[in-house]
Amino acid sequence: MSRFEAVRRAAEEARRRYEDHDPYTHHHSVRVAHWAVMIAGHVPGFSQERLRRLEVTALLHDYGKTFLDPAILRKTSELDDAETAQMRRHPALGADHLPVPGEYVLPEAIRWHHKHFDGSGYPDGVVRGIDLPLEARLIAVADVFDALTSERPYRRERPCYSPAEAIDLMKGMAGRELDPSLVALFESVYRLECERVGGEVGSRTLQVQSVIGQEVQRARDLLLGEIGPYDPRDPLKGRPAPPGLVDRLVEGLVRANLDPESASLIARHVLKMPLPETFAAEDVVSPPRKATVPPGGFLHHVEVVLRVRRLPPRFDYMRVVVFMGQLWLSVGERSEDEFEVRLAR
Repeated sequence: MSRFEAVRRAAEEARRRYEDHDPYTHHHSVRVAHWAVMIAGHVPGFSQERLRRLEVTALLHDYGKTFLDPAILRKTSELDDAETAQMRRHPALGADHLPVPGEYVLPEAIRWHHKHFDGSGYPDGVVRGIDLPLEARLIAVADVFDALTSERPYRRERPCYSPAEAIDLMKGMAGRELDPSLVALFESVYRLECERVGGEVGSRTLQVQSVIGQEVQRARDLLLGEIGPYDPRDPLKGRPAPPGLVDRLVEGLVRANLDPESASLIARHVLKMPLPETFAAEDVVSPPRKATVPPGGFLHHVEVVLRVRRLPPRFDYMRVVVFMGQLWLSVGERSEDEFEVRLAR
């Protein structure tokens, strides 16, 4: 196991511990890390190494909540002054008690991700504008977007907003709470995706397309560096993959939010190699059914619900899987007598 893979697993275990405190934001940090990296990928000069550190940092941005009273995190009504003061300690607690080695995380980005662009926010400190770490400003934009587009019990009249509505609200925060250039950058990414699919997209479509689409493109770019120009329809020209090629692609693809198994499937897909089915045929209880769209939701991708007797090893949210020979993204599951898995592509 590489050192980064060990860090990735430690960060994921830490993320699980603090999100177990707070069922209302389950998987929130996974999505924040995803959005932050997606925005940063369009920032000129943002290196791959820096993207990795940003992703681990964003995955752990709320780690300080581990040290708070779980009752505060689970409260569905407005916090009182004492509870608010406790909640506002979490950025500093997270920065001061990191669960992974310092070279893989940016503690000051965790410390300042709730510090507003105009200098308000928390914790106390005279820092504002571009003096805030860029990573903190990126995480702040991602954090607000995911909070607005996710259901929150304390917003009783409007539990969640569409991505377009969220971006409009964020534009009103630009220059005050949020870095205006990063809000504009995120809006441009969203608009491009709407143009690509031919209509308004929901946050889940944006997430699914950016995970599978962007990671496949990353694999293609890595392959270009390995073998030079190639025909995407037959990159290996009918020959077996050279020794070590798949491993090198996987090593380049793995991120905090992209595990080695998912990276291997993406690499094999780009190389046009056979893809092993994630779910054994005997474990699939019934044919997949098309998922329903939530009220007010926008889907420009396919989602199916699959009932299975058992889950594959290390199956989790945002895991790339193979079903009926195609790549899908795991976007939800629940367990009763059997498992119900939600897949998207």
